[in-house]
Amino acid sequence: MPSVGPMEPLQAPINRFARALIVPRRLLALHPRKRGNAGDAAALAPAITLGVVAAFEGFVEEFVATGAMIRGLGLAQVAKAVGNLNNPDVAAFEKLVVGQLGVPASGIGSGFSVEYWRPPAPGATWWQPADLDWASAKQDAEAWMQVRHLLTHGLTSGWLAEHWPGPLKANARPASSVLRETQTGRHTLVIHGAITCARIYVETSRHLAALTAQHFGRNIDVDILPDFPLYKEQAYKKTPPPAPAEVGDIGEELTEEGEDAPPPQDAAAGP
Repeated sequence: MPSVGPMEPLQAPINRFARALIVPRRLLALHPRKRGNAGDAAALAPAITLGVVAAFEGFVEEFVATGAMIRGLGLAQVAKAVGNLNNPDVAAFEKLVVGQLGVPASGIGSGFSVEYWRPPAPGATWWQPADLDWASAKQDAEAWMQVRHLLTHGLTSGWLAEHWPGPLKANARPASSVLRETQTGRHTLVIHGAITCARIYVETSRHLAALTAQHFGRNIDVDILPDFPLYKEQAYKKTPPPAPAEVGDIGEELTEEGEDAPPPQDAAAGP
């Protein structure tokens, strides 16, 4: 039986990121993706968005801390590097990778492209696939962090057309800039937006993680991060495999969750 060596330190936060993304990815496969009112399934879009952004934030903290220790920074420096993080987006991650981990800025964004859903104009129906380069992906990621903020603080619910308040910071990208505008001037998140948010945060993470590993001369696998396919047929067929389990942390997939007990009978009712 071959021996298993120690895990590459930079791989551990990637594995945990992949594990954290399993639930949002499986939620995507539950959406009916039919035209018209999605009913209760409309709640999947904000749930996916919140899950992806939360997973990204945890990944950034752990990945940067791990990279800083590999680089030889002391515990105090590592704590300072990640201790002041507050809802980091892609631009913040890039800044940390360059400033704290020493990755050359010149290579970041080179050859990067991510396919996303472009929201239709008010009154139009079809979402169109398009591509974002690195600069555009960073800008949209900032707006998606605003979406996360408004959802988390209950300023919007995310499952219907609503007014999405603007950001408090001057010159910050508003959440509405990445959402679908309705003919009434309100904006909706919908499943296409959630897919776009997930694709931006996952693909930019792959890019920065791979560049960091290359800079350190380390081998990592970023392909374990699940895809969030644009089209429903891919979402149903490409259910993600479980993320690699770490030693002492092996889960068990439930094959049967049981069923609801029958409601109690009304004591006043006759037999």
